[in-house]
Amino acid sequence: MRALTLVGLTACTPLVSPPPTEDVRCRCDAITLPAEPVTDEAGLLSLLRETQVAAYYELDGVTLQVTAIPDLAYFRSVIDSDTLDDAHPEARVYRVQVDPLVLTDPPSPEALAAVLAHELGHVLDYSTMTVREYLEFGVWYGTQDPLTSTGLSDYERATDAMALERGCADGLTEMRTWVYAHASPDVLAEKQHNYDSPAEIAAWVDAHGRCGDAAP
Repeated sequence: MRALTLVGLTACTPLVSPPPTEDVRCRCDAITLPAEPVTDEAGLLSLLRETQVAAYYELDGVTLQVTAIPDLAYFRSVIDSDTLDDAHPEARVYRVQVDPLVLTDPPSPEALAAVLAHELGHVLDYSTMTVREYLEFGVWYGTQDPLTSTGLSDYERATDAMALERGCADGLTEMRTWVYAHASPDVLAEKQHNYDSPAEIAAWVDAHGRCGDAAP
């Protein structure tokens, strides 16, 4: 993973969040989904904003951008390098990069919202880092073997958990099914090693419940 400065679409999220829900597992249910498939960067940016507003009140006021990157293997989140500033962290630009394949053969809006909830988990993580911590993290992430690294798998699965805790299990299951159908054998092996499978997501729901269920 590298911090990159790229031309793309920009969104500044609202400064006032909606009232927090009583059950955090209901946040993904509150995302306003488009009626039609998302097929361009503008639509993905809009859905990213909706997901942030509903599911990540902690990111109120951050600047989000979306950029398509060919052959990316689906999604990645970075901070634009020219906005890394410890003195003015509110000026940082967080960019969600997307493989154009996701837009030309899109999964459902619910699946996209769920994976964007995963990416916003990365953004929330990055927002707590100093410049030095973020750069050191980038070096660490980029030097891990995606087929064997336990640390990388633990990190990405913990980020999956952030989306699951917010109630995005069904969408994330659908997104993983889409990935399994589209990935090359090498990419599929990496995804299965580093991210929760549909069966693992189902096990998480069994253990933690859904929106409206009694607390486990």
